[in-house]
Amino acid sequence: MENNDNNINEKRCVLCNKPYNYKYKMFGRRCLDNLYGLLEFSKSPKFIWNKEAYLCTRIAWRNHKFFLSKNKKYSLAQKYIALNYLNRMNCRFLDDIKEKISKDINNISVFSRNIVSTISFELNDIYRLFNYTRKFDELIKELQNINWEEVDEKIAENFIKSMSFIFTITKKMNPISYAVFYSMQYTFWQVVVIGGMLKDKKLSARLLSNSLSLLGKEPEDLIIQDSVTDELLIKSRVFNDEVKELIEKYGKGTDMFDLKDYEKDGVLLEFEGGDLLYSLHKATMFVKATKNEDNTWNLEGDINDIYDFTEFKDLKEYVDNKEAMLTDILSTLLNNFGVVSSEYGVIKTYNVKIKFNFPNYKIKLKE
Repeated sequence: MENNDNNINEKRCVLCNKPYNYKYKMFGRRCLDNLYGLLEFSKSPKFIWNKEAYLCTRIAWRNHKFFLSKNKKYSLAQKYIALNYLNRMNCRFLDDIKEKISKDINNISVFSRNIVSTISFELNDIYRLFNYTRKFDELIKELQNINWEEVDEKIAENFIKSMSFIFTITKKMNPISYAVFYSMQYTFWQVVVIGGMLKDKKLSARLLSNSLSLLGKEPEDLIIQDSVTDELLIKSRVFNDEVKELIEKYGKGTDMFDLKDYEKDGVLLEFEGGDLLYSLHKATMFVKATKNEDNTWNLEGDINDIYDFTEFKDLKEYVDNKEAMLTDILSTLLNNFGVVSSEYGVIKTYNVKIKFNFPNYKIKLKE
């Protein structure tokens, strides 16, 4: 019976959500002491019996509000504390929310009949978001200082563990949480772009950069034809194997063929490594080939893809190939992060076309 009474009387701090049994209505003593520092108030005099009520009164006075009822003081205090935490977050998308809370604060007066909340929140949620942003800011600084040319599997694993907390769908429904997690994800992807997709992957960085759109803005479709992308294709085993197979299939006994005449949907390219793996997911290739007198080929074509992240991927199993394992960790990680950011609207979908023109392309045909 005694245990049941204790459970009924247990109070939880509205800031940290930890239980306490002190006389205060909202805060445990440690959080209350911290709030004096956060709000830059001098500590209450020793003769003050209820330091929580005193803090709420000081907050009311700071906002030039006098003779408020206890309920109004306590409601004002929670809104004011929430606004202070939001102001300390490095989040560009909170302005509208902060404006609404400021309006609610201004509407509290001795003459107001009701306490109006334009936007509802739990102070504990605001406090947790504040701690998320502090952790994120520290990790982003570490990420910016990593030398990805020397990255190993352990660093990749730590990277997964440290940054995954900002990629959670559960925070999407609450408008304040959504704004904070949107901002953290947007900043994360900007750092990834600056790092060239972590390891000098210029095409991937370009495609990702085009996909990052601020709230309400949509990206433009991209058409790419440059020497950097040409070199990626020429060095790609997947690309070369597919071209070789097409020439062997449609190029025997003829000096010219157009893949569109045979396969109207094109051929699927699924790249296995490097910049192309990070850039293109399920790309479709069309090619027109003309044979030269020296048995080389002039290739003209395009590779089409929809830049999107729609499916979570599982980590593949590798036995001895540590380099391949690292590549798969990072590509799987970034893909799965991208799926979540697509749900938030941080990463937007658009069409990408890579055009290529390779004269005198050499290939060894099967006998």
